[in-house]
Amino acid sequence: MFNDDFVFAVTNAVLRVKNMGLVRRYRRTIGRRPNIANPQRYSERMLWRKIVDHNPQFVLFADKLAAKAFLKNRCPDLPVPRTLWIGRDANAIPDELLRGDVFVKANHGCNFNHRIRGGQCDRGALRAKTERWLRSVYGRKGGEWAYSRVEPKLFVEEAVGDAEAGLIEFNVRACNGKAILGSVMGKCKTPNQWSVYLDPEGVPTSGMRDPEGSPISPLPKGFALMAPYHRAVLFAQKLSVGVDYARFDFLWNGAELFGGEITVYPAGGFLDPANSSVNAATMTGWDLRQAHFLKSHHTGWVRIYSDALNRRLKEPVPVPVRRIRHEVCPSQ
Repeated sequence: MFNDDFVFAVTNAVLRVKNMGLVRRYRRTIGRRPNIANPQRYSERMLWRKIVDHNPQFVLFADKLAAKAFLKNRCPDLPVPRTLWIGRDANAIPDELLRGDVFVKANHGCNFNHRIRGGQCDRGALRAKTERWLRSVYGRKGGEWAYSRVEPKLFVEEAVGDAEAGLIEFNVRACNGKAILGSVMGKCKTPNQWSVYLDPEGVPTSGMRDPEGSPISPLPKGFALMAPYHRAVLFAQKLSVGVDYARFDFLWNGAELFGGEITVYPAGGFLDPANSSVNAATMTGWDLRQAHFLKSHHTGWVRIYSDALNRRLKEPVPVPVRRIRHEVCPSQ
């Protein structure tokens, strides 16, 4: 009835007008006007996810407490840090929980966490901080829709390790049962933080922000944690079944691997891979036809648009394919 290019043009016009603030931020950050209706780049797919693909499962993943339940249900053999208390008033946290090493967190956004070590806790400062968390709507500025649907809560979580004492974080980006890119990070959120991107086999490779042809960062000398990394990859593949694309985070404390958070808007979505290797792996691994929106029933114009996009996605993905370099730069 309608030419697909016409459908995309009309849909783009409507989506850009209805999301003017988000489109302006995209243009300031990425440097071009986005093709939302027929996304051709990683950042455009992320913007499409924010505006169009309102998958109810993304709300579950955005909720740190609900994500824990998902991890336990999907992978019962993957432990998660214990939740010791849930509520909305930091003053109601039992004193005994704050005498050890714990995190006080909010469930509805990133960087809502406060580490308590050795029972050193300023109750007044903690209450002030947590009240700010609960008043905030995380993701509003960046259009991260799923976070805005999470009911804000506070919780106390056991600390399974210490970044300064060797706690390692693994991140694995996976698409419907297939891992496409991983990373390992040490001394997280400290001045000495380090990170290395890895392919699913554990070989250092280019990262999302590494320019074309730049040296590949090596693993630290003596690093011997491939076994837990490979376990993290296997868990990510199992957890990602039925999910078109997400990043799955894990913690390794030297003795045990723990499930962490699930991120559906990595880096807020305002980022394109800076090199062809990662771009090709991401764009070919992420099959947008598996997205909730494109597998759902629609009527009217939305159905016309959905059918047009499904037809277009059946065509080969026009991304440059380049073999991932496995050489590493010399240690400094």
